[in-house]
Amino acid sequence: MNIFDVKDKTVLITGASRGIGKTLALGLRDAGAIVYGAGSRPESIEWMAKEGINGVVINVKSETDAFTEIGKIREKHGKLNCLINNAGIATNTPASGFKGEELQNIIQTNYTGVFRSCQAYYKHHKKDGGNIINVASVLGMVGSKLASVYSGTKGAVISLSKALAIEWCNSGYRVNVICPGLIDTDMTEMIKSKEFIINQVLAGIPMARLGKPEEILGAAQFLVSDASSYMTGQTIVIDGGLTAQ
Repeated sequence: MNIFDVKDKTVLITGASRGIGKTLALGLRDAGAIVYGAGSRPESIEWMAKEGINGVVINVKSETDAFTEIGKIREKHGKLNCLINNAGIATNTPASGFKGEELQNIIQTNYTGVFRSCQAYYKHHKKDGGNIINVASVLGMVGSKLASVYSGTKGAVISLSKALAIEWCNSGYRVNVICPGLIDTDMTEMIKSKEFIINQVLAGIPMARLGKPEEILGAAQFLVSDASSYMTGQTIVIDGGLTAQ
């Protein structure tokens, strides 16, 4: 028996239209999972159909989108085996420069949206149990310039995951976190585009490079699979050694 097998497990990934989410969607598809990839707009998920991924529109800031789509997955497959909350946004606004709309946009996307998706999953499956993977960030564990609100939301996701792991454990739920370091995606473009900044960043990473999205896949498959069946409330850090210092 292959305890890392995810074949025929139903998995919903938010923020799957690009970056880490897209890589997880394609990788878990290749491993045999039935993957639902969520994007915030219809045009962001158009590519999924030809790749064997079920595209759904979920605006994580909506109070109802996640609940509706999880209900449809349950109705079709009997159960959603795993929810991966990956959707997130970042800016490089100084802490003193944040205004209401930008502040709320990051909080609603990175924290409130994660909570609502977790809550929706629990409401549909509270008698069946479930498996939640929340994608946070090393910036939820360490400080960094120009990342005050982003860091705050990611730290909150880590704490939320621990709390839910305890509260929902007797309902058969597991809740764990993946904390990527600086990964080479469009979200890090603002760092890569300025040579002096990227040089400073790389100097602080023992492996002296950005991570690749596919380097997050192994941890995700482990957490989706039964190999992690006795693991909950934990955080897997994949950061090239950044937090080991």
